[in-house]
Parts: sequence; structure tokens; C-alpha cells
Amino acid sequence: MKLSHSKVLALTLASSLSLISTASYSAAFGIAENSALGLGNAFAGGAASAEDASTIWYNPAGMTRIKGNQVVQGVHLIAPSFDYDDEGSTTALGGPIAADTAEDGGRFAVVPNFFYVHSLSNDLKVGVGINAPFGLATKYGNDWVGKYHTIEAEIVTVNVNPAIAWQATPDLSLGFGVNIQYIEATLNNKIDFASACVGTALANAVPIAVCAGVPAGTDGFSQLEADDISFGFNFGALYQLSEQTRVGLAYRSEIRHKLEGDADFDVPAAVPSIPFLGGAIAANFVDADLEAQPDLPASLSISIHHQWSSNIAVMADATWVGWSSIPELLILFDSPLVSSAEELKLKDNIRLSIGATYTTNGPFTFRTGFAYDEGAARNAASRSARFPDNDRYWLTFGASYQLNDSMSIDTGYAHIFVPDTKINRVGGSSSLLSGEYESAADILSAQLRWDM
Repeated sequence: MKLSHSKVLALTLASSLSLISTASYSAAFGIAENSALGLGNAFAGGAASAEDASTIWYNPAGMTRIKGNQVVQGVHLIAPSFDYDDEGSTTALGGPIAADTAEDGGRFAVVPNFFYVHSLSNDLKVGVGINAPFGLATKYGNDWVGKYHTIEAEIVTVNVNPAIAWQATPDLSLGFGVNIQYIEATLNNKIDFASACVGTALANAVPIAVCAGVPAGTDGFSQLEADDISFGFNFGALYQLSEQTRVGLAYRSEIRHKLEGDADFDVPAAVPSIPFLGGAIAANFVDADLEAQPDLPASLSISIHHQWSSNIAVMADATWVGWSSIPELLILFDSPLVSSAEELKLKDNIRLSIGATYTTNGPFTFRTGFAYDEGAARNAASRSARFPDNDRYWLTFGASYQLNDSMSIDTGYAHIFVPDTKINRVGGSSSLLSGEYESAADILSAQLRWDM
């Protein structure tokens, strides 16, 4: 059975949306994996290479280099590891936490994307990209030592990016796009009511003996779920310096989200029966509506692509990401528990990458690349167990195979090296999480390019 172009586009779009399950392995909770072809070069030259329709994301001006119409359907398999080893975590009262002291919070994830470029003329192109630019998927055991900080954290984004590009002169192309971004977040953790009881008793000059009915390990549970749709924009320019060399500049705006959802609390039956504590529990830990307003960061990239010879191309990229737009995660509750703020103190970061491509005289093309991705966490005290961020070093390889005149398969592989990562954070239930992470990740990507 022969499928029309419109049916193929509908099927590939549906498959993209059905696969979405995200995991961060760029700085903070960003996702760099938006092109299997680009992964082979560690995304070096992202704003200048414009080798396929994924340029909609990296630099919309690059669409002018796409001949005719093109579909790219890709999928990325991310296998991260966040191996935690405890080094003296304590409750809010300074006592040890009876829990598992070693845990791996990494979770396997699938990240799809879809891009389509349509030529209105040789000089005017339109396109649309669908991808997941931010994401998070960490999950620890229910009884790990950091259970008061987090058990499960999941952030899913879907970004729809219609764009237009115009070749203004033989050497200069300009592009602009609009971003419609959906975000969904789920955060949960346990609540240490034993420490809360003792702390409240001391604060109210009440003998702590009244907390005998709330022994250590009397834990409640908090689950927060919220979502939102917001808007942003991106634009870029691509300039041909010479026949062999081009440079690209691309900017993506900050997107201000206003998530709305629900907060659900489970309180152990013994806790409300404590006379002086019952009122506080009834007031502060009731199910309620919530609101959070994270500003997802802007970014600016500058790239160069140089055709060294007929078979070899080299490229480089520098990208700035404005993670300081999220100094804290502030959650407002529609209840007497007015707000909760998780301090993050994220800093802006820089990602630097270099890469090379070798084109054979046959159907194969080979790629390699290296990248340094600076962490957005400032120090061990501000680092979050939800995303134990640190500097990352990417080593990547890729290959393409030309199936026929109109179809190619692109593949990419990356191993990400992460230095040992300290955490020494006071957070959930005012407990201290003190330990070290050994982290790494493997990424395997593949995509189909179809020129129509």
C-alpha cells in the first residue's frame, strides 16, 4: 500500500507524541538530544551546519539550505546513572536516618523528535519542529536516605516550533519561529513527622514526651502535580563567509510558565492526635490546589562550519544558557500552607563543542565530536537530588547511510563522563542530605531523513 505524504506526516507526528518520556542529561534539566545526526558531532556547528530539518530547532535560518521538502523522525534512548553513596545524612534534629544509604536515581528514557521543512520557493521555507527541550526522570527507592528530599521527580515538555526562513541575499539567511510549549511536572517525597513533632514541641515549650506516639520513621507523603502551556520565540541568522565556511547565530527566548495543579498529602494516623500538633497538621497538610511559576531559560548559540576538503568538514559551537532564570522553585498553595520554596541558585552555563565529519565516496558518512557542558549547580549546598547536576564531558560518534536518492538513516552514540559529585544540602523536612554521586550516561540515537 502506498502512503501519501500527508499520511506519512500524520503517522510520524503521532509516533513522536506517543513515545515522549524524558530524562535530563544536559546541564540542570535541559535536553540536548534533538538530532541523531547532530549527536554524532556532539552538536558542534548546530547553528551553522544546517544538514537536515532539525535546523528548525538549532537555527531556523538554516532551512534555506534544505532542498525541496524534508521529514526527519528521530528517537533517542538515554540510559543515565546517578549512583549515590551516603556520607552522614541526618534528620532535622541531627540524628541518623534509618534508610538505604546507597541508591541509583537514574532512569532509562525515550526522547523522540519530529521536524518537517517545506519549500515555498528556493528562497522561502517554512517548517515545524516537535521535540522535548527540557525533561527530568529521577526515581529512588521509597526508603532511601534522601527520601525527605525526593523519591521521584519527572518533568515532561513538548515544544511545537513553527518557523519561517528567508534567503535575504546570496550569502545571508534569516529565520524566525514561535514556540508553543507544554510542561507537566510531578514531584514527590516523604515528610518526617517525627522530627516535625519534636521540633514543634521544643518551639512551643512542650515536653517532647508527648511525641512518643510519633516515633522515628513516622513518615507522611507529599505528591505535587501540575502543568501549563506557554509561548516563546526563536530567531537566527546564517551567513556564508566563503564557499567553504559559514557561521550561524541563534537565540531562543525564555519561556515563562504558570503551572497549576494539585498537592496531595498523606499524614500518618497517629500525627493529628498529638494535641499541640493536630491543628498545625490540619492547617498545613491538607490537599490543595497549587501554582508554580518557573521561567525556563533563554539560550544563545554561535557556530561555525568549515569544509576542510571535499571529504572532511570541521565545526565548532559555543552556547550560553540562562539557567539563573530559576533561582528557586516557588510553589504557592491554595491553603493555609501559603508557599514552599526550594532554593536552587542555578547559574548560567556555557556549552562548548567541536566536531568533524568524513564523507566517503560511497553511501556512508562518519562523524565524531567532543563537548564540555558546564553544570548549572553552584555548589554542593545548592545541588538538588532531583537533578544532581555537575559538569559533563561528551564523547560522541555517528554514522549515516544513504538508502536511496531520497532516504537516509542517521545514527549517533554518546558517552557522557561526569566528575564525582558532592551534595550537602538542607532540604526536605529540614533534613541534611550529605553524600556523593558517581554519574554517567550512554545515549543511542537514530533517525530517518526523507527528502520529498
